Amino acid sequence: MPHIHELYDFTTSAFVIHPSEKKLLLLFHKKLQKWLQPGGHVELNENPLQALHHELEEETGLTPNDYVIIEPSESPDISGGNIKLPLPFYFNEHPMGNMPSHKHIDICYLAKSNTVKLTDNPDGATAISWFDEKEITQLYEKGEMFKDTLEICQWIFEKHL
Repeated sequence: MPHIHELYDFTTSAFVIHPSEKKLLLLFHKKLQKWLQPGGHVELNENPLQALHHELEEETGLTPNDYVIIEPSESPDISGGNIKLPLPFYFNEHPMGNMPSHKHIDICYLAKSNTVKLTDNPDGATAISWFDEKEITQLYEKGEMFKDTLEICQWIFEKHL
């Protein structure tokens, strides 16, 4: 999707945990030429959860029935008319590639897959795969991953795997 705003766009993404092994799902981003978690822009007609669902399906083949979102802490259960969205585990602002004046505000979720089946044709990526902690460190050492992505992956391995 094209950028909605000249300076900032909201995005949503998920670090997806393998159903039975200590691995995370990453994509090799076509434009950035780096391994990243799947995700993308929140469109004008979506909330972050709807965007996450459509991005995960486009980029990984995973549908909402194929994963559960892991919330980092409890929140109040309100019975009013508001739509309760899952809590992200990480929220950040970062420049978009080589466009330092354009930034993304990413709402980042942690999810656990219940399947290993992935698409053969990930949208916006040239490759998709599950990686263990050692393999992720090697991707960073080869210059194929941003330091922030490495540090988030390391935190997930320490706290959740």
